[in-house]
Amino acid sequence: MDLSILFLSVIQGISEVLPISSSVNLHFFSALFNIHEFSFALKIALHVGSLAALLIYFHSDVIDIFRGLFTRRKISDTCLLQLVCGTIPVVILGFLARDFVKEFHSQKIMGVTCICFGILLVMFDKLSCMQPRLSRANIAGISLSKSFVIGVFQSIAIFPGVSRLGICITAARMLSLDRKHAIRFSLLLAIPSILGSLVLELYESYKISDFQCFQGAALSGMIATALISIIAIHPCVRYTEKRGFSLIAIYRILVGIAIWWL
Repeated sequence: MDLSILFLSVIQGISEVLPISSSVNLHFFSALFNIHEFSFALKIALHVGSLAALLIYFHSDVIDIFRGLFTRRKISDTCLLQLVCGTIPVVILGFLARDFVKEFHSQKIMGVTCICFGILLVMFDKLSCMQPRLSRANIAGISLSKSFVIGVFQSIAIFPGVSRLGICITAARMLSLDRKHAIRFSLLLAIPSILGSLVLELYESYKISDFQCFQGAALSGMIATALISIIAIHPCVRYTEKRGFSLIAIYRILVGIAIWWL
């Protein structure tokens, strides 16, 4: 495997399970080390790898959802309705604003959003620690209205540099979810969101008859990303649950400044 592909896989694998924006980090490190292999096919492949890792990590939740769909078990006992409510806003707003968002794909805007939303993340996390929290019920206990609000905030992540995971955690903490369930629900929401974006990206590949994401270097990147994410996700989740997001915010500020001057 090309070392540059492996390097990008490491960046994607870690940044997808931390609220630091995978798009920012891939852009930043590609520019920093003059890596030109970051093609559209590789972008799709890396996202497939991240999706596979999340499906493996949350396999019990995914199995419960399918059991609820195809057995007599109540859907309300699973987190399916919460995921649906959290996904609807990003599907609608993402579709309506996808052409508009292309106007914001500049390094300076990416740097500013990386910094600002990193600060908001740690700010609302700290404020939430001072407020009464919701009971420590499972994710199926999160109200549908709160799930929808988190989904509305998630739709902001269509702008580069925001971080899908970061903005969802910010919204969840703002709504007084405890840190553990804020992180877990935000990661679960990434599954339908990544899946939806992959469908659009694969459709674009279909239109130009380009499916290189499933062969050669891109395929290697996909497998590497999945393996790295599987290894990284548990320690990353445990760290942020216990320590919060102060170091994450500092890192985002430094990367945002660096991108501004690249």
